[in-house]
Amino acid sequence: MAAVGVLDAKLNPAQRAAVEHVDGPLLVLAGAGSGKTRVITHRIARLVELGHRPGAILAVSFTNKAAAEMGERMQPLVGKRAASQLWLSTFHSFGVRFLGEENRHLGYEGRFVIFDQGDALGLVRELLREHGLAGRNLDVMAILTRISLWKNAFLMPDEVKASDFEYDAVARELYPLYQEALASMHAVDFDDLVVAPARLLREKPELREKWQNRFRFLLIDEFQDTNKSQLELVRLLANPMHNVCVVGDDDQSIYGWRGAEVGNILDFERLFPGTTVVKLETNYRSREPIVTVANAVISQSKGPRHAKVLRSAKGAGPKVRVVALTDSATEAKFVVREIRDLAKGGDASPDDRRFPYKSCAILYRSNQQGKLLEEELRIGGVPYRMYGGTQFFDRKEVKDCIAYLRVVDNPRDELSLRRILNVPARGIGEGTLRKVQGHAARKGLRFDAALRAAARGEVEVPARAKAGIGRLFGALDRARDAVKGKAAVAELTERLLQDVGLLESLASDESSHGQRRRENVQFLMRSLRKFDADSRGLSLSQFLTRITLRVEQEEEEEGNQVTLSSLHSAKGLEFDVVFLIGVVEGNLPHSRTTDPKVTEAAPTDVEEERRLFYVGVTRAKELLYLSRPERRTMRGRVTPRVPSRFLQGFPEGAWEAYQPSGEKVMEAEEIADMASQILERLRG
Repeated sequence: MAAVGVLDAKLNPAQRAAVEHVDGPLLVLAGAGSGKTRVITHRIARLVELGHRPGAILAVSFTNKAAAEMGERMQPLVGKRAASQLWLSTFHSFGVRFLGEENRHLGYEGRFVIFDQGDALGLVRELLREHGLAGRNLDVMAILTRISLWKNAFLMPDEVKASDFEYDAVARELYPLYQEALASMHAVDFDDLVVAPARLLREKPELREKWQNRFRFLLIDEFQDTNKSQLELVRLLANPMHNVCVVGDDDQSIYGWRGAEVGNILDFERLFPGTTVVKLETNYRSREPIVTVANAVISQSKGPRHAKVLRSAKGAGPKVRVVALTDSATEAKFVVREIRDLAKGGDASPDDRRFPYKSCAILYRSNQQGKLLEEELRIGGVPYRMYGGTQFFDRKEVKDCIAYLRVVDNPRDELSLRRILNVPARGIGEGTLRKVQGHAARKGLRFDAALRAAARGEVEVPARAKAGIGRLFGALDRARDAVKGKAAVAELTERLLQDVGLLESLASDESSHGQRRRENVQFLMRSLRKFDADSRGLSLSQFLTRITLRVEQEEEEEGNQVTLSSLHSAKGLEFDVVFLIGVVEGNLPHSRTTDPKVTEAAPTDVEEERRLFYVGVTRAKELLYLSRPERRTMRGRVTPRVPSRFLQGFPEGAWEAYQPSGEKVMEAEEIADMASQILERLRG
């Protein structure tokens, strides 16, 4: 039984309706800031309270952070034991557990390795070289992106149709080769963690029945962000009773460019007949003027949507501040000046309230805009953090260390083995590699076996290369023995990096770059020791799975810092004060979505830009700034900037044309009139 009476909790009528629903499909349309996590956790607790087995409940979130937060919230509701039995995961971590049980159906023996984006890019480059395509100056990321989009659309290599998009011909040729290469290394990429389970469930009825019987209830969060493969997985896991609850907001669907299908949530009632629909329209995050502006923005959407009208539970607050500034440089100076003033409770602060730096965020459409802000924040002495920047585990020296561990864990991981062959330098040149690869092809050997043959003198390679290969494989073998002996991950890693000479190589680099690399490796070692202390004997393989699935930003301890973030990265965050900058045509909406010369532009893209703007607006709790530069200077030429169409239609009383000191600002009527006139000319 649950630890507390779930229905005794403070829930509004709509939240209570979602929590009390038990059997059959349920669509919860959760507006921004409407308490959806509370609904999900209390719904799970209610099911447990009714006597349903915790292990028969699968709840899927989109980020590890959200899944972890859900787990923490569940313990007080259902008790520690029941919480530990729930299946709380992301789509990708569910895929790991599924394939851990069922990978024999893929033809894999024992463990499999997960390739992150960097690994996948490396594999595509290698395949391009192998097939004589490397010299054509191809965009490797664009090719991988096409393959990923096909997987997200649940298209197998033989189902991809020809198109005239750039690189599609090469990507179509590479897709089956890419899948074959992954299989030869007993590897899957991130997309395969969803595609492979869905494909197996579709092709094997006995497997489908087994997993449908395992789960009585499915709960899927952020359903508006699901792609076709994820939808297919949900449909195949759903038992005949269709006890599927999805929670989401089509107004916040902003990831179409990476395969998300807003149609999944729009068509849910058709896909699951008999669906009960509950709308959560009470916003507990934002003040009334912010909610009013948000409603005005999204109500002008020309695309299909589930109609919702948010109501603020927090009541009145300062008007949304719309600011016109001379140019982007002036805009950056204004934002920093305003943040400093808010921090000390100056003239800009409502009711002289102080807003510490950490309560403020600057949001922008493209990362390029953030660079000007960074410079101005440094000049102004304002501490800041970049949200969504380079992740710790993406740094070269860290990936090198992880590659060593992956080869220890999986000798078939040819990509990681190639990465570490000359890290540090061992004299293994292109000539040596060609001879080794030729030997492998003639003898039908794996790459690692051919390298061992070279170390034994069975392949004619230079003496230095032969010795280097021998020392490398000796160190790898000793590390594998340590794994068999149950050595702690941190201990075997430090011993291995010392054994192969990597720590010595890092120590010899006295440059500032070398110092940063050493510090990063030292931080990795501290992380490994913490993993050993916290994990109660989890294996090297489990450690590697954890860090590979850690696809979200590794955030440093949050201090008193302003947050800089792209609008896409800011989804799910909230701040007392938000500055949304660059609200002009060509930036928001982006020119790629409005320019008829862009072949991939579609009318639906502009609507996704509107939803992106809406997401930015609804990040603000107390105070929202919408700023726009009036002109741009490029190569000495000054051109006017057109106010964004998204600034139109704000109700009177919810916003003001804000005038910062020392900067001429257009009146509210002027802004609206100018935007209307220019947009009329564009339509004509």
